[in-house]
Amino acid sequence: MPSPEPAAILIVANPVAGGFSQRRLNRLATALAGHGLGCDIRLTDHAGHLTAIAANLPPTVRTLVVGGGDGSINEALVGLMGRAATDLPALAILPFGTANVLAHEIGAPFSPERLADRIAAGTRQALHLGAIGERPFALMVSAGFDADVVHAVDGVSKRRWGKLAYVLAALRLAARQGGRDVVVEADGDTIVCRLAVVTTARHYGGPYVLSRATRATEPGLRLVTLADDRPLTLLKAAIALGLGRLDRLAAATDRPVGVARLGGAGVQMQIDGDRMATADAVIRAGRVIDVIG
Repeated sequence: MPSPEPAAILIVANPVAGGFSQRRLNRLATALAGHGLGCDIRLTDHAGHLTAIAANLPPTVRTLVVGGGDGSINEALVGLMGRAATDLPALAILPFGTANVLAHEIGAPFSPERLADRIAAGTRQALHLGAIGERPFALMVSAGFDADVVHAVDGVSKRRWGKLAYVLAALRLAARQGGRDVVVEADGDTIVCRLAVVTTARHYGGPYVLSRATRATEPGLRLVTLADDRPLTLLKAAIALGLGRLDRLAAATDRPVGVARLGGAGVQMQIDGDRMATADAVIRAGRVIDVIG
């Protein structure tokens, strides 16, 4: 007997990720069925599995739902960007992760039932990706203090403590004052700072506003920098970030950027909230993908 064709909607999730909930996956499947939409659910079983699944989706799959956080979305994007532009499914997010910045960015619902409603309605936005070298990102690439914080939080602490793990790591690093200079090359200019973020997105760390001049649903990149990482400056930056007015901080800059490189001796980097190996590859605008939100 021939195998049935895969459903047009595939839900993929990492069962060992923080916040994973089989019940929420099942609620989404039930809600989709209420709209007359079938779906398949797959759970990843090794590192890189989500990337492989996204890269090898059958043509019948027209919507890929990722159950997870920003790191899981990035894994899926790496696989999707290996496909032709004419063979890209729409992307949807069922938020599970720590910060879920992209979910806040696009106004994605956290309720499985509301997400099913939007999938059924075909509600789509254009998601403008960035790229560092050949690797895509949905939100940002950064170097300096915030990347040091990301590298300081291991998977166990992240799953156990969530955002608190990052807060504690940030406090430890700020007290230590062991930061390094980040050297930024941006459209022909050289900037030396202690934190540099090349971002497609307005949001950072969840609902907080990093740059009021952009959104991931609009084209273009912004370069946000912080001149120093002294404890008082970091405290002021945290308060300004919470108020959505980082642009008013004297130590911060926010400018449009076409191409950029991040470097510096001993500098660490992060991409979409996960660790990445330090690279001086060119950062630029990337491809566009439909996202449901």
